[in-house]
Amino acid sequence: MSVNILIADEHTLIRRGIASMINSLSASAMDGVSYNVIGDTDSPTELLTLLSGQRVDVLFLGFSLNTRRTQSPVSELDGTALVKWLARKYPETRIVVLSPYRNTNIIRMTLEAGARGYISRDTCERMLARAIVTVLDDEVYIERGLMDSLFRRDTLAGQELTARENDVLRMLCRGLSLTAISGKLHLSNKTVSAHKLRAMEKLGVQSDCQLYCLLARTRMFDIAI
Repeated sequence: MSVNILIADEHTLIRRGIASMINSLSASAMDGVSYNVIGDTDSPTELLTLLSGQRVDVLFLGFSLNTRRTQSPVSELDGTALVKWLARKYPETRIVVLSPYRNTNIIRMTLEAGARGYISRDTCERMLARAIVTVLDDEVYIERGLMDSLFRRDTLAGQELTARENDVLRMLCRGLSLTAISGKLHLSNKTVSAHKLRAMEKLGVQSDCQLYCLLARTRMFDIAI
């Protein structure tokens, strides 16, 4: 049995690391199973090209990609929006999201969007193999540490945030201004600002300083320095 695997992530080091781990798995695989990494990319546009050109059984998808504004609206998608689009367009491809975020709200929304698995960047080869086998059996795989937090009821109030509010906070943490975020999300500055203020209200903070301190402490998102 041959399993075709595609890797998409904004970081070259992450892509090559996952590919190396998968190649190690293939070398030690039993029962005639082989894992073939058929490509890797950091952009949504190239990802679509790779998906349309060959069969892809498992897609390891980073939560963030290097989006660009082109004539194709898909080139600007990442996060849960891209997961949802890919799940509809390529239902036979099992999507495993590779994410630095342990935000339970993001995990839930990602699975609801159509992902079949969710793992962190701390994953090891054994977990990677387990994720592949599980999603190929049409089951959902969530890393055990993430699963524990997913079912806790005493987690941060951030699990009440909407998808848009999460997107705005994530992009703010990546260093984007409200104007840049409005351009990426095709929303007005006023609407983006409203999403930010509602998120701050839900999180119980009153200033940008308090917001960034909370996000840094809880590690909801990576904060660009």
